[in-house]
Amino acid sequence: MRTTHWDAGDPRRLFPALDDPSALLPPLRAAAGALREFAERFGGDWQLSWHELPAGLCGLSGYAEGPGMWCEAELDAPRDPLEWHPLPGPPWELSVRTAVRCAAPVDCGSHRVHELPERAFDDPVAAVTALAEGVRWAVERALAAPPDSWARHARRC
Repeated sequence: MRTTHWDAGDPRRLFPALDDPSALLPPLRAAAGALREFAERFGGDWQLSWHELPAGLCGLSGYAEGPGMWCEAELDAPRDPLEWHPLPGPPWELSVRTAVRCAAPVDCGSHRVHELPERAFDDPVAAVTALAEGVRWAVERALAAPPDSWARHARRC
């Protein structure tokens, strides 16, 4: 899979019918800013990028991480149910969640702390705006609680 930084990619690859890609810049900047804020608060990394498979662009995704916790968001193109390759949208599916690393003696991976219900969008601007709002929602929840409070989620196994 190839990734392209959010401000260097062509949004029309994911949203082919989009007339004015500049309409996506404000919500893309907002999503990137929220992810950066999360990463800076906890001394971690962040990224917002377009993801492309050989069969076509599959989506826009972002993450921000801190010590043992992270926020991730995905806006995906629909997938062929048999071949699993991306199809041209709409609809585009959004998922946003925060998670912590498992702290059990046998590490199962991660545990979700906050998660928005998955939603689908027919409009590119609405989809990217919802991505930005979802990331802001997750980051606000993460920043409202001290990092130590996330530990209880890490011991759920």
